[in-house]
Amino acid sequence: MFRLIGAELFKLRKRGMSRILLFVLMGILAILYLILYAVSRANVPSVPGGPGQGDLQTVLGLPVAIPFALNMIASLGTVLAVILVASSMGNEYNWKTIRNTVTASESRFKLLGAKLISAFIFILIGMVIGVITGFVMSMITTAIGGNSFNFSFFTGSYAWDQFLQFWRTFFVMLPFIFLGFMLSIAGRSAMPGIALGIGVLFFEPVITGLMTLAGGWVAEIPKYLLGANVNAITALANLPEGFRGGFGGAGDAAAPSVLHATIVLSIYAIAFVTYAFYLFKKRDVTG
Repeated sequence: MFRLIGAELFKLRKRGMSRILLFVLMGILAILYLILYAVSRANVPSVPGGPGQGDLQTVLGLPVAIPFALNMIASLGTVLAVILVASSMGNEYNWKTIRNTVTASESRFKLLGAKLISAFIFILIGMVIGVITGFVMSMITTAIGGNSFNFSFFTGSYAWDQFLQFWRTFFVMLPFIFLGFMLSIAGRSAMPGIALGIGVLFFEPVITGLMTLAGGWVAEIPKYLLGANVNAITALANLPEGFRGGFGGAGDAAAPSVLHATIVLSIYAIAFVTYAFYLFKKRDVTG
């Protein structure tokens, strides 16, 4: 198993896509901070229901740098993670190497396990780098704005809260990661995993919005889908109004509880990864 993990880590490390995805995450976080800083200085009228000038300045401050970076990783990072995982599996089909890979592996179960573990290691490293990027950009905007550096907020309680939020962020990414992984196996290509995995992430808020407008029992369905439950967990970061939630902003009073969200997301994640392993074991591999 360790040999397989080492081989998969070597593949991911040598592929240019892994570095490109990391640079995209860092670049977008840096650009976002600069845009927020420019908006906070331009006195742009706030949009009703959106973040105000004070909220923007709060987000740019050092105490909110880590939770805000994690909030961005919960959305942008999920897209990049789906691309990484779906490509890791799907490209074996695209490059006609799947049969040789299976033949050289101890078992199909260990092969898939090694691919997921190696991808998780890269995703976790990317998350750490993303958090560091957000904090560094917060320091830069603080310096540019002429504000003083005050690190008194960094207490043991603060560090523990951010540690928990880090793993909450990774947890809410799992259903989408496993969905992309499963679809890349079902479609025997990276493209179905990437397209449908990311498509669910972006189009579900549109569908759930229409369900909410419909009212009645239909309006209750979103509580059992992904987006609302992701928002319920990412909202624990306690960001300013307008910046909460992984997808689609803050929830409302009828949002799922954290326990409800944890159970629902766990069920989705387990179902997707279980079917991926079942399908890969049952079906003959073709190059």
